Amino acid sequence: MLFKKKKETEVVYNENAKYKVLGVGCKKCTILYENLNMLKDEGAIEGEITKVSDPAEIAKYGVMKTPALVVSEELIFQGENPNIIRLKGLLE
Repeated sequence: MLFKKKKETEVVYNENAKYKVLGVGCKKCTILYENLNMLKDEGAIEGEITKVSDPAEIAKYGVMKTPALVVSEELIFQGENPNIIRLKGLLE
């Protein structure tokens, strides 16, 4: 499962978006966080980007595999680390 979005909810990718990288600090989680920041620097995305490493907080999203990405409280993917081009495509 690379992309998960509820049909009744539209994920918002604008200056009000909150991007959360869920992971306990592995290399893949760090790369995902860095890639999101690169996209923000390029102007491809806007909003706040944070890391969540607390296992209890990660579990609240139903995540079983990391890294995972949550945007505006919607789980977008888990257990994957798409390259920056694929990530940009998922978030546009």
